[in-house]
Amino acid sequence: MSSVHDTLTGRDLFNDVWIWFLPADECVRIVEGDPSQTTQELAAWFNVTLPTILTHLRQINKIKKYEKWVPHDLTDLQKETHVETCVALLTRYRNEGILDRIVTCDKKWILYDNRKRKMQWLTPGQMPQQCPKAKLTNKKVMVTVWWSQHGVIHYSFLRSGQAITADVYCAELRTMLTKLAVKQPRLMNRSSPLLLHDNARPHTARETMLTLQELQLETIRHLPYSPDLAPTDYYFFRDLDNYLRDKKFSSQEAVQNAFTQ
Repeated sequence: MSSVHDTLTGRDLFNDVWIWFLPADECVRIVEGDPSQTTQELAAWFNVTLPTILTHLRQINKIKKYEKWVPHDLTDLQKETHVETCVALLTRYRNEGILDRIVTCDKKWILYDNRKRKMQWLTPGQMPQQCPKAKLTNKKVMVTVWWSQHGVIHYSFLRSGQAITADVYCAELRTMLTKLAVKQPRLMNRSSPLLLHDNARPHTARETMLTLQELQLETIRHLPYSPDLAPTDYYFFRDLDNYLRDKKFSSQEAVQNAFTQ
């Protein structure tokens, strides 16, 4: 029986052997020097075929990913401000341990119909189960949640078409602090809460600034155009989405009852 290499000639045989002799450290250096290079460009650089460079990329544990979208192209000054703010927050955390003092809030639309189309494993010719298309007029309710690492402090609901204005937000602040004094009195009596919210217009309005001063409520600086997810998005609302999956509600009361559960 002839060997595998008997079927290879010229460049194919060279590349088959070159897979094992292509210096891994050199490949890593070239790839990491410009991660946006295509496989064609890398193959031309090392003078090998596409299958060869793909094999070696797998061997050095490299995969292809798109660049990450960010909300805004930051200037150098904005980047410096971001770094300074992060360092200041880290220093304060190390000196004071402020995590248990943070109170944060966020809002989310909850749809009446949360069913989504799913992939199914079927045999050839078998018809998949049906799933109705979501209506363009799918009703929804907005929930605003205030919470800390000790638990939920306050939540409220708005109907579709209603908006959170500065007046509404200031009223929510007062209600939240009243409930916080009952649910977490130690935070109100022995220390003071630190408010973490984003730069939405109701949060930065003059009326809101005056209310924060009146309530003596300190805010943690939230930088504009930050790519970071709010704590509520990657923790609270993620679990809420999992709970709401495939659920359908007939009224706002049903939505509110499901949320409180």
